Amino acid sequence: MVTGNSQKRLIPPTQLRVKAGFVVSNPQDEDKKIILLNEGELVALDPKANNKIAFRIRPGNLVGVGALLEREPIRYIFQAAVDSTITVINDECMESELKSLPVWLLAAIKAISAKTRKINESIHAAKTDNPLASLASFCKFYSPKELLQKQMLLQEFAWLTKTPLPTANEALKALIRRKMVIPQGDGATLTIPDKQLLEIFSDYLKAQKNDTPWYPFKLTILQKRYLVWLSTLEPDTTKDGSAWINLFKEHHLEITVSDWLQMQQFEWFYEKENLLFTLNTNKINYYLTALRYESNIKGTVK
Repeated sequence: MVTGNSQKRLIPPTQLRVKAGFVVSNPQDEDKKIILLNEGELVALDPKANNKIAFRIRPGNLVGVGALLEREPIRYIFQAAVDSTITVINDECMESELKSLPVWLLAAIKAISAKTRKINESIHAAKTDNPLASLASFCKFYSPKELLQKQMLLQEFAWLTKTPLPTANEALKALIRRKMVIPQGDGATLTIPDKQLLEIFSDYLKAQKNDTPWYPFKLTILQKRYLVWLSTLEPDTTKDGSAWINLFKEHHLEITVSDWLQMQQFEWFYEKENLLFTLNTNKINYYLTALRYESNIKGTVK
């Protein structure tokens, strides 16, 4: 947009009285303009949602600022909901006004406009950079007994995370291939067989993304033997560290102090008062489930 011309000819905005149903701005319009609603009401219709009403515009509000100042595409159709009075500021009008402004004010307008654009981009941007991990976390809150409507599940997830529906659908297909979500009948409904498996899968993906070790798939054969044996004990078994080491040895499981400390890192035990340790059965089951469904988690299941 050219500014700084010494010519001071101003082109005033245009005031219009429009009837209910009149389209004041459309994504197909070649001429970009700002619409100021003086009286009445406008509605924003979303062409991608069968022209459903996305929101309403009240007197005193503007639309089209980004389209005119930043050349952003117009997303909505703006239509008069009732007989209304509007002020139209088109490209020529805006340019004539900018020519008369001092340089510092032009710079301020540009800075404000750029900041507004970034805010709008953040509002519309997806709230997740890993739709598969996010969908797994989302699905784990449903009961295994619940029959889920596939389309409703996708729409709710897409709305909450601002993930495009096609992307959400691909993530769902990946969960189905891994048998973490099971289609029922014609596939219009779904069930969640194991909530914990979805949680484990989400943790696995996050560890991969952050390039951090994920211990369930790094256990040695001996550590796996420890894990299986611990799962057979009474959940409230409580001993101090030395007594636990002796108990391992009594069951012919060779163990060192280093092995014992490693199990603390795996969180297989809770540390209680007086240096006593009791089993963390939730974490033990977490590891067992991860190992049992390793092919599902890694995506190699047939």
